This record gives sequence, structure tokens and C-alpha cells, in this order.
Amino acid sequence: MEFNDVKDVAVYGTDCIVDVRRGNTAQAEIVSAKEKYFDVKLDNGTLTVTQKSRNLFSRIIMPHIELKLILPQTFRGKLRLRNKNGGLYLQGGEFGSVELSTKNGKYDVSDLSCDKLAIKMSNGNITVKKVNVATGASIKCSNGSVRVESVTTPELGVSCANATLTVIDVNAKKLDCCTSNGAIDASGIGADELRLETSNGRIIAAPIGERDEYKLTAETSNGKLTVDGAEYKKLADVARLTKRLSAKTANGDIDIRFV
Repeated sequence: MEFNDVKDVAVYGTDCIVDVRRGNTAQAEIVSAKEKYFDVKLDNGTLTVTQKSRNLFSRIIMPHIELKLILPQTFRGKLRLRNKNGGLYLQGGEFGSVELSTKNGKYDVSDLSCDKLAIKMSNGNITVKKVNVATGASIKCSNGSVRVESVTTPELGVSCANATLTVIDVNAKKLDCCTSNGAIDASGIGADELRLETSNGRIIAAPIGERDEYKLTAETSNGKLTVDGAEYKKLADVARLTKRLSAKTANGDIDIRFV
């Protein structure tokens, strides 16, 4: 199925796996052997794809339905996904805003730029890599790990529960990372304000810059606190500095090394 003049895309699924790519044509195209399972309409520039309900037998023999969407290189609109069980593979291109929500699945987002990014997941994993966000990004996950790599944005909030949280090579004015029952690895971070908080897990941080550029607050219970190889019981700088770093955990070590 091919569609002209698509300005925005909305996908509403129950148990679908969506693959969004860029093509070399001026049209948006749905390529799927299971097109009969979707209602598709184009109204005032918005392409809406809604998965039809299926009977029990169909869900047993085919737990997930795959949907492949090819967007033209010129597409700059919004992308919205609301899914109950499934995932999304999103690679390449520019978008207005990207809003994704699902559970019991996986998100793999890479090589794109957008105005705004909002991702929610439960019982699944999230990977975001090589992404530029103009205004700000929010990534939330419960019962699943989050990995964010090579992301640039003014503000980034990353949170998960009962899993590890990894942020690598992130540039942001404000970066907030929070998890529980899991470790935090924040390496190569360029941020004016950085908060790292977990429980029952360690924190490893490698912020970019010198120690005396940061107002540092750090504490842990039942663990070691180390900054550039020196061990402390607790840190609470009072100096007025342009950058701030806060690290807190329970039942875990904190190791901060400035790079």
C-alpha cells in the first residue's frame, strides 16, 4: 500500500512489531505480508494504522504481527506508537516528535534526529543510539534495561526499575538517571547538571572535565565512595561552581573518575 502527502504517522497496535525505515521514493509505503490484520487510513495528512483484533487461535499460532513502514526521505512529521505487546525498530531520518509506548517488547532507536522524544516501556528493553533531540527527551522503563549511547539533547531523563541503566557519550545541559535494584554506568558524559541515583546497585561515572569544575554530592550506604582513586565516606561540596554532579545509592559502590 502506497500513500502520498503523509505528514504524520500514528500506529495503534495490540501485539505488533513495527519496523520504520526510510526509502527512496516520494511515497509512504506499508510492506507486510500481514496487511489484512491492519486498518489503514490517510486523513488530512495523518496516516493512521490500527491493528485489528484477532481470535485466540490466531494469537497462539502467531504471537506477534509484523508491520514494516517505509517513509520517504523528505518526511519530517510526527511518529506515534501505542502498543500493548510488541516493539519498534526505528532507524534513520528526521522527525518532528517521536512518542512511543508499549510493553512486553523491545525498542531499538538509532541514527535519527527529532524535536522531541518520549519513550515508555514495561517488561522490555530499550536501546537508543546516535540520536539528536532538539528540545528534550524522556526514556522510562520498568522491569527492563535501558542503554543510551551517543545522544545529544538539552535535557534527558532516563529511568528504569529492576534493571541496569547505561548512558555513554551523552551531551546534555541536564541529565537525570534513576533506577532501582540495578547498576548505573554513565561514561563520557558532558553535562552541566548530572544526577545519578539507584538502590541495591553500584554507580560508575566518568564525567567530562576536571574535578574542580563540579559541585559534587555523593553518598552510599554499605559501599565504597571513590573519586579519582581517593576514597571518601561522604561528599557534599559547598563551592559555587557552574557544574553539578549528584550520585547516591544504597548497598553499592560509587566510583567517579573525571576524564
